Amino acid sequence: MPDKIRFGVYELDRDAMELRKNGVLIRLQEQPFRVLAILSGRPGEIITRQELQEQIWGKDTFVDFDNGLNTAINKLREALGDSSDSPRFIQTLPRRGYRFVAPVTGNIPTEHRGATAPSSAVSDLGITKSRPRRPSVVKTAALVMAGVLVALVIARVVLLRKSRTPTPQETRHMTSEGFGPRLSRDGKLLAYVSSRGGDVPHIWVQQTAGGEAIPVTSGPDPDDQVDFSPDGTHIIFASGRGGGGIYIGPTLPGEPRLVVGGAFGGIGLARFSPTGDKILYLTDYYKAFTVPVDGSQPALLDFNRDFRLDGPPRWSPSGNEVYFYGVRKREAEKPGGWWVVSLDGGNPRRLRLPGVEEGHENFAVVHAWTRTKDDREWIVYSVSNGDAWKLLRVEISARGQVGEKAEQLTSGTDELGDSALSEDGKLAYSVESFSQSIYEIPTNDRGQKVGPTVQLSLSGRDERSLSVSRDGRWMVYDATRPGTPNTVLLRDLRSGADRLLDDRGRERGSGGATSISPDGSKVIFVRDCKSGIFAWDPPLHCGFMVSAAGGQVERVCKFCIPRGFSSNGSGVLIEKYNQIGNEYHSTIAALDLATKTEKDFLKGQDLYYAFFSWDDHWVVFQKKLDDPKAKILIAPVRNGVAAKEGEWIAVTDGRYSDDKPQFSPDGNTVYFTSTRDGYLCIWAQRLDSTTKRPLGPPVAYEHFHNSMGKDASLWRRKTDLVVARDKMLINLPELRSDIWMMQVE
Repeated sequence: MPDKIRFGVYELDRDAMELRKNGVLIRLQEQPFRVLAILSGRPGEIITRQELQEQIWGKDTFVDFDNGLNTAINKLREALGDSSDSPRFIQTLPRRGYRFVAPVTGNIPTEHRGATAPSSAVSDLGITKSRPRRPSVVKTAALVMAGVLVALVIARVVLLRKSRTPTPQETRHMTSEGFGPRLSRDGKLLAYVSSRGGDVPHIWVQQTAGGEAIPVTSGPDPDDQVDFSPDGTHIIFASGRGGGGIYIGPTLPGEPRLVVGGAFGGIGLARFSPTGDKILYLTDYYKAFTVPVDGSQPALLDFNRDFRLDGPPRWSPSGNEVYFYGVRKREAEKPGGWWVVSLDGGNPRRLRLPGVEEGHENFAVVHAWTRTKDDREWIVYSVSNGDAWKLLRVEISARGQVGEKAEQLTSGTDELGDSALSEDGKLAYSVESFSQSIYEIPTNDRGQKVGPTVQLSLSGRDERSLSVSRDGRWMVYDATRPGTPNTVLLRDLRSGADRLLDDRGRERGSGGATSISPDGSKVIFVRDCKSGIFAWDPPLHCGFMVSAAGGQVERVCKFCIPRGFSSNGSGVLIEKYNQIGNEYHSTIAALDLATKTEKDFLKGQDLYYAFFSWDDHWVVFQKKLDDPKAKILIAPVRNGVAAKEGEWIAVTDGRYSDDKPQFSPDGNTVYFTSTRDGYLCIWAQRLDSTTKRPLGPPVAYEHFHNSMGKDASLWRRKTDLVVARDKMLINLPELRSDIWMMQVE
C-alpha cells in the first residue's frame, strides 16, 4: 500500500496514522483510522464486514465486533462530514459491507485493482466443449433459438412503446473540485471551473472517456461560466482579466481574446448559438444581448422591453428561439415563469413543465434544451424540496409542444448546481454542499500557539456560533443536521460528550450566536422570536438563556444578539437593533441577567461583537464601515460603563474586513478574523499592557487557505472566533462541488 493517498480535500498518511483536511490534522481514533485505511486503499470495491473484522479485530475476537465497527464507521462519517443517506465517501451496502466511493489519487496497488478472468480458463466460466451434434438436432435447436429471438424482439418493441423511461448507466464521479459543468456537443469533452492547483478559479477541460483534466486558462484573474463552441474547438468564459468581460479562446491552453467588455460578475452567463456565430449573454442589469464572435456591435434583444428577466436566457436547439425565466412587466404582480421567445418576433409562449404547479415555476430550474443524435429534443430541468432534488427530462415535439410526462434521470440531496446534456446522451451535473467545521488551536495563557491545529470531530454538518468557557473545558455551539432542527449543544472538550440544551430551532427559526458564561454554568443563545417575516431580519432575534445542566429555557432580551459575558457572569453585552428609515443599525447595551434590565453601554451606530477583557477593564468591538470594510476598536471601562468615542483606541485602520475580535487571557493581544490576505484567516495585534494601544502592525496568526478560496470573505459573518486559557477555537466555512456524469438512453 502507498504511504499517502488523497481524496477530495483529505490526505491519509498510513505510516504516521494521520488524517488531514486541507493540511489540518483531524483527531481520529485507531480503529476508525484503520477502517478508513482499508476502505480508501481499495476504492470502488465492496469490503465485507467479516473482512474488516478479520483485518482489524482478528478472527478469534471476543469483543462486540458489530458495535465496534458501527461506532468506527459513525466516527469516520463525523470526521469526513459524510452521510449514510447521501454518501460522498463511505457507502453502506446492507448485509454486504462498505464501499469507498470517492475518487482516490495516489498509487493504488495492482492487487487491489479490478482483476480479469484468464482467457484460457474457459471451463472456469461454465463453458465446456462437446462433440458435434447430429444435423436434425442442430436444425431443431436453430428453429427454437430463432423463435426465442423473435419473441425477445417483439417483447422489446412492446416495452419500448409502453414506456420511454431512460435506462441510466452507472454514474461516474468526475471531480470534487468543479463548478458549472459543460459538455461539448459530441460529448467527448467536459469543461468546468475549478480553483484546484492554485487559489484563483480557472477553466479546466478533460476527456469524458478518461484522462487527467488540464487548465486551459491561467493568470492572476478569475475565470468563470464556461461554454463550448458547437464544434468543440473553442470556449467562451467570463473573466476578470483586462477589466473584465467575455473572452473566447481555444479548447487547449492558449491566449484568449476579448469579445465584449464588462465588469467581472456583472457580465457573463454566456452561451454559443447552435451555429456558433453568435454569443447570447446577460448583463448585471438583467438585459439580454447577442454579439458576433468577432466582437463587433452587440445587439439588445427585443423581448427586454416587455419582460423583466430573473435569470440568464438560453438558446433553443434551432437557434431561432431563446428561453428564460421572467415576468411580463405589465404583469409584475404575477409570479414569474419560464418563457420561449422567437428572435424573429411573434408572441412569447409559456414553457409549462410537467410536475411543476402553476405560479411555482421558480422551484423548477431549466438546465438544458438539447437535440440528440436521434433528432429528438429534450428539456432537462430540476425540481427541489428542501435538501432533496430530482433531475428530470421531458421531450419537446417538432411543433414545440412539451410532453405530458417527465422522466426522472437522477436525484439526490444537498444543492444541485448546473447540468448539461450532450447530443450522444451524456449528462453532467454538479452537486454542491456547504458546511462549517470547528478547528482547535492549542495555546498557552498568553495566547501563543503551542501545538498543531486540529479539526474537532462533531456530529453536525453545519457547526457554527461557538463559545467556550475560560478554562477551555466547555464549548457551546449551534449545529445543523439534514432533516433536523437547529440544536444548541454543550460539549465537554475533555470527554467529547455532547449535552442537548435546545432543539426547537425549527419552531423558533434560525439559530446562532451562542455565548457561555466564563465559568461554564449558563448559556445564552439566539432564536427568532417573531414569525411572518424573513428569519434573517435582525429585529426578529431574541436571546434565550438556559442552565448548562439543562432545564427550563427563558427569554432574556428582545430584538437583540448576546455576545460577551462579564467575568462573574452576572451581565452580558448585547447588540440592540434600532430602525432608522428602512435600515437597522446596531448599538451595544449591557443586560443585567438578574433583573433583565438593559442600559446603554457603547454610544454609536453599527457596533458589533463586543467582548470584555478578562478583568472587565476594557471592551473590544467592531465598527462596520462601508461593507465589507470594518475596524476593530478598544474602549476603557470604568465602573461598568464604557468610555465615550473620544477615548476609543483604533486597533485596525478600517481598510479591511476585520471581524470577530477577542482579547488574549492576559489582555495584551487582540485576535480577529480578516480577509486582508484574500482569505479568511486569524490575525493578531500586540497591545501595550497599560494603554492597550497597538504595538506595530497586525501579524498573521493562523492561515486557513481552504476550499472556499478567496470566496471565504463572503462567509465571514458565519465565522466565530473564541479564546480560552489553553486553546483558541474557530468555525470555518467549506464549499464542496462534485461533478458527476451518466449516460441516458
